[in-house]
Amino acid sequence: MTKKRQLTVLALVSLNLSFASIAANVPVGTQLAIEQHLVRGNGAEPSSLDPSFVNSGMPDDIIANDMFEGLLIENGQGQLTPGQAIDWVVSADGKQFTFTLRDGLVWSNGSPVLASDFVFAWQRAVNPDTGNNTGHYFVTANLVNATEIQNNKAAATDLGVKALDAKTLQVTLTKPTPYFLNMMTIKTFSPLPTAVVEQHGKTWSRAETIVTNGPYKLVKWLPNEYVEVQRNPQYWDNTNTVINKVTYLGLESQIAEWNRYQAGEIDMTNRVQLEYYQSMMTEHPEQIKSQALLGTYLYSFNTRKAPFDNKLVRQALSMAVDRDILVNKITAQGEPAAYSIVPSTIANYATSKPDFAVQTQQQRVKKAKQLLAAAGYNKQNPLTFTLTYNTSENHKKIALVIASMWKPLGVNVILENMEWKSYVAAKNMGDFQLARSWAFGDYAEPSALLEAFTCDNPVNESGFCSPEFDSLLATASNTADENQRYGLYQQAEAILSQTAPMMPLYNYTQTRMVRDTLKGFPENNPRGNIYAKDMYFVK
Repeated sequence: MTKKRQLTVLALVSLNLSFASIAANVPVGTQLAIEQHLVRGNGAEPSSLDPSFVNSGMPDDIIANDMFEGLLIENGQGQLTPGQAIDWVVSADGKQFTFTLRDGLVWSNGSPVLASDFVFAWQRAVNPDTGNNTGHYFVTANLVNATEIQNNKAAATDLGVKALDAKTLQVTLTKPTPYFLNMMTIKTFSPLPTAVVEQHGKTWSRAETIVTNGPYKLVKWLPNEYVEVQRNPQYWDNTNTVINKVTYLGLESQIAEWNRYQAGEIDMTNRVQLEYYQSMMTEHPEQIKSQALLGTYLYSFNTRKAPFDNKLVRQALSMAVDRDILVNKITAQGEPAAYSIVPSTIANYATSKPDFAVQTQQQRVKKAKQLLAAAGYNKQNPLTFTLTYNTSENHKKIALVIASMWKPLGVNVILENMEWKSYVAAKNMGDFQLARSWAFGDYAEPSALLEAFTCDNPVNESGFCSPEFDSLLATASNTADENQRYGLYQQAEAILSQTAPMMPLYNYTQTRMVRDTLKGFPENNPRGNIYAKDMYFVK
């Protein structure tokens, strides 16, 4: 065995990569339905279908996952498996990855997919001049010069990626990064059709001009109604793809989604309306599908301005929420109560919880009242603020329940409902006091969620900034030993628990209604990805 091949095999074994079938795995003898058209709820209207500009877990990402493919993808068990790359080699020091693309890869317009298309896409995505907010992924992945580029101290062309030839891509990191290959499934790391983007600029991703390298190609985008894609016959694994067409409905209302599912107009919902979950579990449990996700449902404080620039106020509100009632009586779909930002699903990692997590609710409320009094709030000067959430019956119900939990504190809560795009814009501009939010990990390590709270991270909507927290994460990123690294993450998470820039409520378990004739739903994918190419309808 050559040294090159040996390094490759060692890398695959150590990272538990799978070369199993990565398209629809249809059992022998299965009778497929004649019509293979998947209609799924998308949660909201996408804002962009340019893979360089979509953030993981967002409505845009759901669609981009079916249209674009990076070097690696995931199978139905959530394991990494080859995508556009068929082989890769890791250097002895762990700082250089050399990927070999599959033979015969082409874009949906028939042009070859080149290693230089990855270089072009990555340099475009990391460039802060584009206004893109996903450039931080390259910093997290530790690509050479990514930090300098993001800080306008180096040119995008200095990024640590280059095409050695038409089929060979070389990526250079500043240090060994255990989760680097996991990040290659994030859509920001997809290639772009260089000539098409250069010709059409920002409009290249419209239906009439878009070119894709994944299983599907965009054919129609009717704003505020639906997005439609069809199979891309140029996709390298098209012969093993069964679903011919996918329609994504931008429905923010779970009631509307439920009604259309009941009418047979939707095959897979984005969520399950809370009131309908129990009845579905009783009457049609086979149509309920759940995924434990690497994410946390939370409320984000705007720490930049009063009243939430005072950590005593933040601590008081967080400890007064009865999370057990929330997950057992309100959401009631198997979600674990959360007292810390990192879910317990990461192997070998124990989350750091605040002291009040082991107290009774009576003890918590008593302490919360004392904290508010110390912050200057009482009956004569009651704490008053606005809680913002995006349009959703589920979010509204949770907000109402939590507001009622704060009534014993003498708190006045104004609930503000906003449609998706306005809600996202308000959070991005810091135009909120307390907002419904979330934290999702793009790879199975605590840093995937903790990084979002570093001082200058573009997704740090709370405005929280702790040099000590940042220092712990920086030290952890240079620590190869997992036990030591995880210990540093626990210290960093403890700082979040003590300062409370956000209020974790529960860990995500995404529950959907799925038509019983639709097969191929993933058995395990912590990122929540569901690929249409892996699914099929039976008679």
